[in-house]
Amino acid sequence: MTKTPVLAAALTLGFLVTTPVAADDDTGLYIGGSINRLSADFADVNDVNFDDSDNALGAKIGYMFNNRFGVEAGYLDLGNYQARAENGGINLNLDSDGFYGVGVLNAELSDRWDFYGKLGVFIIDSNADFTDFEESSTELYGALGVQYDLGPIDVFGEFSKIDTDYQDLSIDIITLGINYQFPK
Repeated sequence: MTKTPVLAAALTLGFLVTTPVAADDDTGLYIGGSINRLSADFADVNDVNFDDSDNALGAKIGYMFNNRFGVEAGYLDLGNYQARAENGGINLNLDSDGFYGVGVLNAELSDRWDFYGKLGVFIIDSNADFTDFEESSTELYGALGVQYDLGPIDVFGEFSKIDTDYQDLSIDIITLGINYQFPK
């Protein structure tokens, strides 16, 4: 087996990772807003189970140190969900929201398209009215997304999932939004 294709692939990958793209400079401070479609799946010990969806808003602020690495903090409303117990006895109104802090890893696909991943923590506040339950928990948080560069405005879409400590509540989030990159 020849080593030439492996060596060529390694050199190409090294060039792509270390060569900055001059046409797309997304470094510095940015703010953003989003519309989120949330799908919650809940299973409780009191026979209250639901799979429900809701729409909610989000806001964020971030800073990209270079075209590859940055940090971001934001707020997400995680929706409001209603359910009735399978035995007909308990009604549930569950409301959750929270703040997150993440590191951002960005890969430029072209002059205008970026693919990114986020990893950090999410501090969730959950309230359920049938038990006067109120809880805050800190969960691992990650997201994958794509972004289209329109100059100082970027349009993005991403997917994330949060598994909470409250019973078996998990929330899938599909996000569409815009970022504004402040000029340097």
